[in-house]
Amino acid sequence: MKKLFQLRSRKEVYWTRQWLLGQIKGGRLSLRYQLIELLDTAEQVQKLVDQQLDAEARTRLQKALSARRAREVAGPTRAKTSPTTRMVRTEVTALAREMLLTVAAARGITTSELIAKLLEDEYDKVAR
Repeated sequence: MKKLFQLRSRKEVYWTRQWLLGQIKGGRLSLRYQLIELLDTAEQVQKLVDQQLDAEARTRLQKALSARRAREVAGPTRAKTSPTTRMVRTEVTALAREMLLTVAAARGITTSELIAKLLEDEYDKVAR
């Protein structure tokens, strides 16, 4: 008897499409890319999974989705990351980055906290 496969959100349809494309690219599934790219709804994905995937592939997909769900529930993976912190890109030299990381680690604070402490006085003057 087939195990029931259920997608819980639109995001999981996207994850499943990405997983299927990766499996095709890796040679573990023999489906056409075009077929996967046409999948748009949970019902279409459900139909494809039921008709095209064997029990082993369905199990791999279910494990991948479970891991994805767990990572999403876990939230930020960095220990010092707070909900108000987000990753941004800033261009700095390699030396400046190394200095920033070293000083922040020595003080036991995050790089964001270090930057804020170093710049807060001058920022207050400029912002006025």
